[in-house]
Amino acid sequence: MHIIVLGGAGAMGRITVRTLVEYPDVDRITIADYNEERARELAATLGSSKLEARQIDVNDEERLCSLLRGADVALVAVDYVYNLPILRACIKERVHYADLGGLFHMSRTLMELNAEAEAAGITAVMGMGGTPGITNMLARLAVDELERVESIKVQLGCVDTTPSSAPLVAPYSLRTILDEFTKEPQVFQDGQWYPQRPLSGQEELIFPPPVGRATAVYSLHSECATFPVSFRDKGIRHVSFKIAFPTDFMTKLKFLVDLGFGSDQPISIRGASVSPREVLTRLVEMAPVEEVEPQDCDVLRVVVNGEAGGQKVEITNQVVVLPYRRWGVSAGALDTGTPLAIVGRMLARGEITRRGTHGPEVCVPVEPFFRELARYDMHVFQFKADGKEH
Repeated sequence: MHIIVLGGAGAMGRITVRTLVEYPDVDRITIADYNEERARELAATLGSSKLEARQIDVNDEERLCSLLRGADVALVAVDYVYNLPILRACIKERVHYADLGGLFHMSRTLMELNAEAEAAGITAVMGMGGTPGITNMLARLAVDELERVESIKVQLGCVDTTPSSAPLVAPYSLRTILDEFTKEPQVFQDGQWYPQRPLSGQEELIFPPPVGRATAVYSLHSECATFPVSFRDKGIRHVSFKIAFPTDFMTKLKFLVDLGFGSDQPISIRGASVSPREVLTRLVEMAPVEEVEPQDCDVLRVVVNGEAGGQKVEITNQVVVLPYRRWGVSAGALDTGTPLAIVGRMLARGEITRRGTHGPEVCVPVEPFFRELARYDMHVFQFKADGKEH
């Protein structure tokens, strides 16, 4: 069983690799990364004979296809803008695929390759981290209890009190977050997607401690792309996604975006053409970050309204994620990297049989997925309209 993790030496990819190492039946894991030195360091740190490190530029189609040839699964933990060429290569080499999400528009693009993936006999799972990913499966869990679905609201609450001397610490890819701050979120309503202003739709939500009361805003996300297609047969009318970033992070990044650092349009500075976004990203990457025990929390939640037995029902499914002490990793890294590994192994074992390009909510087996997730202290809690916890 050979699984390749593209971007495997990155902040999220290394958690995927670490999870895969613990599966006895995964006997070969390739850490493929643009930074070969970092990939080799990770392999040495984990110290498993299963691991090998390879340098890869995913824009090099010939080298990418050569890397993929003969593998069972490719797991994609690189920036989402590279998902399309990677999936095309996977289709060509007949290798199963799963990514961490496509920020709505890329997921919609990958869905157009459904027939090609199906003809190649492969499954491409779009969005298999925390959100999208765990949230998709939480939605599926609720939808299975309903005869009709009216709406699905995805909500993410975050808090991070980890001490840091760095001026700005991004919970995941800063490039992706900058897109979330600057691109129009999409809300699905009655058969159409409606663009919203970035960071609009402010709403006070109450999450379990330690997140508590937080202000959430609309964000561009893949669930809004796949749910209307996946749950069409149940009459779904509304899908939205809102996120509550840590307050300090939200304030700092919004200030920088308002100054223009969210733009990828080059500007001229003393005769040199530079992208404000890339300057900011590089400066954040260069800032020294102390190795301290993480103190963050993610609350992944879906609120699903519909009908069952002729009665209106509201089901709230959520997972509260805390730092994983056994590995000393943050909640955000755990709930992003681990689900990708779980589904990668499912693909390699033949447990996922539906071919084509799909959101995880229609192709990943629900109970086995949550059973594996619980091994890493991520448990599902359900609340129905009666107010009782299930």
